[in-house]
Amino acid sequence: MQPLHPEPTARRPVWMWAGAAAGLALALTMFLHNSGARTRAAASPPPTATFVVSGAAVLADGASFTRDDHGGCAGTGAHADVVDGAPVLIMTTGGMAAGRLTDPRALTDGTCRFWFSVPRVPTGQDAYLVMVADRDTRQYAEQELAGALVSLRLD
Repeated sequence: MQPLHPEPTARRPVWMWAGAAAGLALALTMFLHNSGARTRAAASPPPTATFVVSGAAVLADGASFTRDDHGGCAGTGAHADVVDGAPVLIMTTGGMAAGRLTDPRALTDGTCRFWFSVPRVPTGQDAYLVMVADRDTRQYAEQELAGALVSLRLD
């Protein structure tokens, strides 16, 4: 009859000791090479100050939009891209910031108004190119976009 637990052998094969030593050496090398002081990547741009551009985009020509039964509106014809969720992009030499048109309202003065907000617009740029709903870009100065609500006429 054989014993339930075989007698352990006192000798380990040489290849096991060599593998353990190689693994330990590799782990130690990786630890020593990766534990030095970390430096920021040279390619990352320095942080710049930013501001938020908020305001309204307006379709003022009654032929450029339609009203819905809930007080909303959407662009039509040549302005069909002016709809809820359309992009608002602000481009500068320092980068690009994006927002979306929201909350379309047909107003009693015969206009269609969309709100927008574009965060993280870099400050101190020479010019700001604003594009709403893939329409022609218009150039603005920082003073025109910072601070008060901006009104952009789209037609």
